[in-house]
Amino acid sequence: MGLSIELSQAFESHTFGSITVIYTWVNDERAMVLLPTYRKGAPWFIVCDSQAWRYDDERYLVKMARKACEVMGDEPSANNAIKIAKIIHDGLENLIRMPSAPTKELIKGSFGRMQGRADGKVFAEEDIRLEKVGPTYG
Repeated sequence: MGLSIELSQAFESHTFGSITVIYTWVNDERAMVLLPTYRKGAPWFIVCDSQAWRYDDERYLVKMARKACEVMGDEPSANNAIKIAKIIHDGLENLIRMPSAPTKELIKGSFGRMQGRADGKVFAEEDIRLEKVGPTYG
């Protein structure tokens, strides 16, 4: 199954030379997506939040950094693996601090205003806004 990421929906992204890291949600889970900056169409390497704890083990981090090199089409040399390991390790804090779900995108404008009243006095009010709904697949 293919995967596409809409960058406008991503939480944040950073470029480290030849590697770009995108913090986004994959299958409703926080994820750190590593992809080659200059090679369009190259495979990506994804670190999901549910597995992020494993990257705190140095041996596992090095093993997966070498795997990321292979997946993205880089030579799994010590220099490349160290670069990717550093990117992953340094990005774990961003991954666990990002929101558990993307913020909802609302349609511009409002469809009215609702008010909460007690004894005829307004104690709360808010615009009525609808959420943009994208395609769903089931």
